[in-house]
Amino acid sequence: MQTHFLTLSCAALLLAGCSQAPPVAEKPAAPAVPVSPAAAAPPAAAAPPAPAPAAAPVAASVPAAPAPALREATPLKMSFRFAPAPDPDNPAQPRTSAHLLLQGAAPLDIDLGKFAGRPDVVSPAEAKLANFPAGMLLGFRSYQAATGTSADLAVLLVDGRRLRVVQRRVAEEAPEAGKFETAREIPLPPDTRVVVKQAL
Repeated sequence: MQTHFLTLSCAALLLAGCSQAPPVAEKPAAPAVPVSPAAAAPPAAAAPPAPAPAAAPVAASVPAAPAPALREATPLKMSFRFAPAPDPDNPAQPRTSAHLLLQGAAPLDIDLGKFAGRPDVVSPAEAKLANFPAGMLLGFRSYQAATGTSADLAVLLVDGRRLRVVQRRVAEEAPEAGKFETAREIPLPPDTRVVVKQAL
């Protein structure tokens, strides 16, 4: 009996040994590959897209203010007036009183003084030859034969705001004519347009 049991036990052990799978050989580990820092770093996150520029606000259309109406300048007529002014001390030498007349909103009669004989109003061409001031509006020359001297007078417009009266004396024997000097200035009202007339 015991012999039969031992025989069965040995047979069972042999079967168990044959049924076990042989141990699996371990696979060799793969060699380590060096990794660069750039490759090792995780990929950078993509930059968010730039926001689209906001649309400019549409300006409200404002109607243009009407241009102010231009005020027409007030005309001021200017002329010379000559009147006899005899000298009681020397009646043989006729003299003339010269006046500057301004006819406008406020008429003016300006006494320019007394001159020998009757002054001659100079034309633009004569004024240029005699070296009268450039831009002269009106002028005259009075010649005294007894002394050989001339008295010149010119009226200028300065800055559109005032009239300037200039005078000089010219002697025949002098190498050159004297310089014009300011005799007086006459302020003008605003928005004045000077109009030259002939002498009376």
